[in-house]
Amino acid sequence: MSTKGFSEELYFGLLSLPGACGLIGARFGLRGEVQIVRWADHDGLVTSPVGLAEQLLAWTAAHPERPTESVLTPLDELRGQSADLADRVAATGATGLLVTWFEVSENEWGLLGLAVSTPDVHAAPADAVGIDIVTAIRQATDVIVAADHHITERRALDDQQARDAILAEASLRMDASLDIEDTLRAVVRMAVPGLADGAAIHAERDGRMALIAVAHVDARREQRLGEHLRAGRWAGGPVVLGTDSSSWEEETRMSGLPDEVGLELMTISVLRARGRVVGMLAFFHRDGGPRRPRGAFLRDLAGRAALSIDNATLYERRRRDALSLQQHLLPTVLPDVPGLEFATTYNVADHTLEVGGDFYGAVDQSGGRVTALIGDVCGRGAPAAALTGLARHTLETVLAEGRSAQHAVRTLNDKMLRIGVTRFLTLATATFWAAESGFRVRTLSAGHPPTLLVRRDGAVRESRSTGRLVGVLPDLRLRTATDVLRPGDALVMYTDGLIEARDEEGRFFGDTDLEPTLSRLRGLPLPDLASSLIAGSGRYHVGDDAAVLAIRCTGERALRAELPPSAAGDAALAALRGLRGDSAPAELPERLVAFLAECALEGVGAVRVAVDGDAGWARVEITGEGRVAWAELTD
Repeated sequence: MSTKGFSEELYFGLLSLPGACGLIGARFGLRGEVQIVRWADHDGLVTSPVGLAEQLLAWTAAHPERPTESVLTPLDELRGQSADLADRVAATGATGLLVTWFEVSENEWGLLGLAVSTPDVHAAPADAVGIDIVTAIRQATDVIVAADHHITERRALDDQQARDAILAEASLRMDASLDIEDTLRAVVRMAVPGLADGAAIHAERDGRMALIAVAHVDARREQRLGEHLRAGRWAGGPVVLGTDSSSWEEETRMSGLPDEVGLELMTISVLRARGRVVGMLAFFHRDGGPRRPRGAFLRDLAGRAALSIDNATLYERRRRDALSLQQHLLPTVLPDVPGLEFATTYNVADHTLEVGGDFYGAVDQSGGRVTALIGDVCGRGAPAAALTGLARHTLETVLAEGRSAQHAVRTLNDKMLRIGVTRFLTLATATFWAAESGFRVRTLSAGHPPTLLVRRDGAVRESRSTGRLVGVLPDLRLRTATDVLRPGDALVMYTDGLIEARDEEGRFFGDTDLEPTLSRLRGLPLPDLASSLIAGSGRYHVGDDAAVLAIRCTGERALRAELPPSAAGDAALAALRGLRGDSAPAELPERLVAFLAECALEGVGAVRVAVDGDAGWARVEITGEGRVAWAELTD
């Protein structure tokens, strides 16, 4: 039966007693405040009728002792204690009010007041209304107390189930993700309104408490709650500032929040992990609200939240350390070689904290030579990082002495076998030196994916160099290949993480699509080409570590200058005439003209203009405000 149905049955049952004209039912709190009041007469049942609470408080002020026996107050006496209450009783035709107090629960009292019509109103209650009516009222109070205990027990069971569900769901969320901020936001959302009228969680960030998430049962007040918490307009400020973090646990206190938030009380749990404070969880409640999480629940949830924050912090620290180490294993700058352009990009796998073994670099050598290299160490973690450092140091040292790439790779192989390295690596190199028509390039591959030659006409083919894995056998069986790069041609080196990228249907990038993709992207600025490759060209997911090193032969550097947009076009045309003579165009391509006009219209002060090439191929790139426009001119 619902609470309303129970009240109607009880009240109208008492009204059916002989001489009963009306009935008051009320519940009082610890401080004597009226929590709820009802009035019933033969016209119906009303909850919280206007003025009745005040009328009752006036009557109870005259009876502070709360007598254990029923008290019958005649109308004339009642009028002296609460005239409005006497008028209400008299309007029913009653001659007095029979009041019975009873204890509902600890610190809470109930009252039943039966308006009765009896000729002997000044007699004892049992004599005035009859022992049966007095007994019926006492039985009614017993039923009310039993029903209240039953409701309280059901509510406690429901609350426990809600707490268990929230703990279970919170644990699942916190265990499933290391994005602790999103997880804590979800936990706060689960707690409101199930356990509290409001909630907030702070986490330690760079030595101070930062507010991570806020929730309010009234969505319209949620933003204001967050603003007041951030501004320190609440009693939890000392905990946030770290000046008091020991005496707040599990105690319900005044929140100190402005009245507009409507959350007068709060409970704070300081989150500790491994002996240090990592955060703070606060639950807020309306004064008199039924939701109050118990201490055991707070300790349990706080412990789980603290552990998750600590784990996420450790994870982020390790991730930063791994990324930092990874960056230290890669070169900070590549050589500036006239006639060659370098571009690199690197994808770090996001499923592990361990350092990958992909690396690349380029070394200036004597005699105008430069050698680019790229490698991939088997495995991950500290052993792979150590071998990566050994490989780069050995190769770059030998190459810097002017020795050949073959000699450098063999030296590394001998060293790995001599010191008993248990891992292997793959390696590719490309050595460039100037030739009459561009650059000659000698490629080498030791078990590595083949280097790709991308011609300026779009043709793509693999280098014919071959060899064995480094660090396995004494004889690497290296076979180099020599080619010529003309202006506009490019050479692309990469690790196997790129070719093993898959599309939605599970097909590998390297199986059929890598070479067509390179042909299609060949005209892009070289950094954009490398970035597009490492992103899987928009179709393939690169889920492993992958590195790309691209080198383009640009030919003669005819122009490098920063100029106003109005002067950039003429300067580029003059540089093209210097490269191509009579075959130079009279005007720049339309997209370059439009780009310069747009820069001028936007007030860009200067653009960077680059013109490279030879008589058969030229490239113009114009950069302004981080945007690039380019064009290739061929015979």
